Amino acid sequence: MLLLVGESKSVLTRMGSGDVEKPRERLLRCHRIEIEEGHRDNKVSRYLSIAEQVLAVAKRPLSARAILRIAYARGMMPVELYGRTQHKTLQARLSEDILHRRDHSAFFRTRPGQFFLRRYITDTSIPADYRVPMVARRRTRDLISPSALSIDARCMDSFPTHRPLNPRNIYHNCNFDYVDPKRITPDKSLIWALATVIKDGFVLAYRVGRYRDSRDNFASRRSIYFSTLVNEDARTLFCPEDFGIADSAMAAVGVDLDIPPDLCQPEVGEFRHVLRHMILSDTGHSKDLLAIVEVSAPAWFEPTVRRLSLNQLHWVDLSSRINNIEDFDPWSQQILAVMKL
Repeated sequence: MLLLVGESKSVLTRMGSGDVEKPRERLLRCHRIEIEEGHRDNKVSRYLSIAEQVLAVAKRPLSARAILRIAYARGMMPVELYGRTQHKTLQARLSEDILHRRDHSAFFRTRPGQFFLRRYITDTSIPADYRVPMVARRRTRDLISPSALSIDARCMDSFPTHRPLNPRNIYHNCNFDYVDPKRITPDKSLIWALATVIKDGFVLAYRVGRYRDSRDNFASRRSIYFSTLVNEDARTLFCPEDFGIADSAMAAVGVDLDIPPDLCQPEVGEFRHVLRHMILSDTGHSKDLLAIVEVSAPAWFEPTVRRLSLNQLHWVDLSSRINNIEDFDPWSQQILAVMKL
């Protein structure tokens, strides 16, 4: 497969500045990309082939770790696939295949983290509970959480508006608390976790439906983030410092873009996510503290959604000047301005 899109940001920036790439250089670069993509596709196919062979022998659902243990015991693992985190890679490859191919995938889940072969669904010699695909409960996220992260409103008086703020400084100098969003008091301000999905120097954008946001200056505008409040349960031992902001934002992306939960886990590393900065937004109607989380999407990811509130999914080139900035909602305009700094 010859891939001409999704090139590196440095290449896009260089070409956008007026430099003309010579035909020979372009041919060599495209050939290199083709080889790299072919190498990756081959590794993916090898992982899936090994998983299919192991599951065919075992004739029972197995986890990624169990599949690899059997593969090693039977001498089925080639040297070029050796690695320290193979089980994470295999689980990601299986999840990716199920995500994209759905009913056409050779695999399905019997329960979270357990994979089996679709060919055995009608095989009555296999125990019935092995042949029932897991029905994923439709994941939803309620923006009005029972408890949401808030900050002392008086602390925000000293913040400059629409400028990137260092989260660590805010953590150390302000008071945080979890409150009922329906009973918010004037001395508290809720914190919004906004996830931006980045791939190869492009940011994912969509047009907001009124069902998703009824505010006049947000509805029907283009947006580059997926927003959520931060529930108290999101704070774990793995992310105590950021109060669970980054993981909450990643969970929102997973739900909105229908990404399997196992691919959203930090230890898998398919969608790396980190809290970059905070922005104090003042739209004239309210002041909001926005926590901007950058989600790095893998090269294979192309979003698909079935939500009426997410329309016209497209990628925006961050290396190019955006001429119709007014078409974006106020928060997206502020985030884009910070990205351009």
